[in-house]
Amino acid sequence: MEADTITGIRVHAYEDLDSLTVDQAPIPELEDTQILVRVEYAPINIIDLMQALGHYRRQPLPHFIGNEGSGTVIKSGAHPYAQSLVGKRVSFEASVQGFGAYADYLVTSAFNAFPLKDSVTFEQAASLIINPMTVALMVEKLKEGNHKSVIINAAASAIGKMLIRWCKLLNITTINLVRRQEQADILISIGAEHVFNTSNDGWKDTVKALTTQLGTKIGFDAIAGSATQDMIDLLNEGGVLYAYGILSGQPAQFMPPSLAGDKSIKGLFLAPWLRSLTVEKRVEVGYQVQDLIGYALKTDYVAEVTLDGVKDALKQYADKKTDSKFLVRTRRS
Repeated sequence: MEADTITGIRVHAYEDLDSLTVDQAPIPELEDTQILVRVEYAPINIIDLMQALGHYRRQPLPHFIGNEGSGTVIKSGAHPYAQSLVGKRVSFEASVQGFGAYADYLVTSAFNAFPLKDSVTFEQAASLIINPMTVALMVEKLKEGNHKSVIINAAASAIGKMLIRWCKLLNITTINLVRRQEQADILISIGAEHVFNTSNDGWKDTVKALTTQLGTKIGFDAIAGSATQDMIDLLNEGGVLYAYGILSGQPAQFMPPSLAGDKSIKGLFLAPWLRSLTVEKRVEVGYQVQDLIGYALKTDYVAEVTLDGVKDALKQYADKKTDSKFLVRTRRS
């Protein structure tokens, strides 16, 4: 029987996680390029928390939340590419206003769905896009500049660990900055060679000596705030710093004269890059990421929750009680 309603997590008031409820809404008629996905799994990322609080993808209330997931396409609009996905297992990004991945069904654009290889599970595919494809974009930048070393802050984050593992496969040296010793220990356990705790005295001079020795000219800044100035200072002449996060909650802070020596800062964002690719290239990137999903780009989950557990999981994420992700099982049967 064809589905006619969506059951999922909807936010009713921003800045209030207690406003999240399990709601139902009718499934609309699909536009030409849209698909209807029967959702299986969706992860909880930092941007999902930001969305629930109204800091990301803000839209009229109430609306469903959740930004990526996995499932099966069961219906499509009239566009040939959308129709070609019907019956296929996919990883998807939620791109249609009002709809989200924390639901049993989702309407999204066919061009924000990636067909899955048979070897990839729904659990793995749930986190295929936002973090792994951001890392794929980072690797693209490393290859474009033929870089042999890179400096990363927030290196114990999911993206940081993925980039470290992928760079090891490419023989690119990573210089990894963390803020706590337990984070340093985690990175050492996955094979990171150069790990520095920025809480230790003299860390910056030590790292600068290493980046000078290696000729490091590229960095990725997930923190912003005062960390941006540190990252600029650690790059060599002609270096470029890619800003992609704001974990500090503060705007990037730096002194313009520190860009002397032809240094620069650029934004690094996934959505514009994916939009710039042809359909064929997007599918190719999707398969490339899937080839590494079992090792370099794997995601570690602390627990699996149902839709009823999403509110509490988001609260734990907000309280930073865990550095790991929750996986949401969206199907109730």
